[in-house]
Amino acid sequence: MPESIVRQGPPNAVGTVVVLDPSGAASHGELPATWRELTNRWTVVWCRLPADDSASQLAQYMRGVEGPVDVVASGASSVAAMVLGERYHDVIRSVLLVDPAAGEAPVDPATAKIADELWMRREADRVNALAEQGVQVRVIAHSFEGDRDRRDPPLPLGHPDVVKVLRAQLVSQSA
Repeated sequence: MPESIVRQGPPNAVGTVVVLDPSGAASHGELPATWRELTNRWTVVWCRLPADDSASQLAQYMRGVEGPVDVVASGASSVAAMVLGERYHDVIRSVLLVDPAAGEAPVDPATAKIADELWMRREADRVNALAEQGVQVRVIAHSFEGDRDRRDPPLPLGHPDVVKVLRAQLVSQSA
């Protein structure tokens, strides 16, 4: 696949993690270093948004993938992740979000968790419809004030705290 999608993982992967990255962190054809250990167990498909051909490449990939698939997104890509869950609910197990409220308007790190809770309430109809189709939607991480998070929301998907919580979520879903 060309640069807008990076795919890496073992031949005997226990599942697939599709990442919709609104900041394009995998822009050099590699996964962020913090994600590489996940590829020992899962296939990671990192989709840079908004690359011109990323949507068509992702659609092509999704037509051939077997479950379980977990979709990870942040900020502005959160709604696109839920749309993907609606379209491919037969293979997607969960949509895992990081700072979804940061996609609508600037969010302060001190209030990111509250903003995300309000966002989930506003999206409750879509979240419930996905749950009825077997796709769970969860917010797994929020921005925070402190030395480990020095950027405005959304928290980068390559942040070690995001990867730590994601790994725990994936392991618990696989059990």
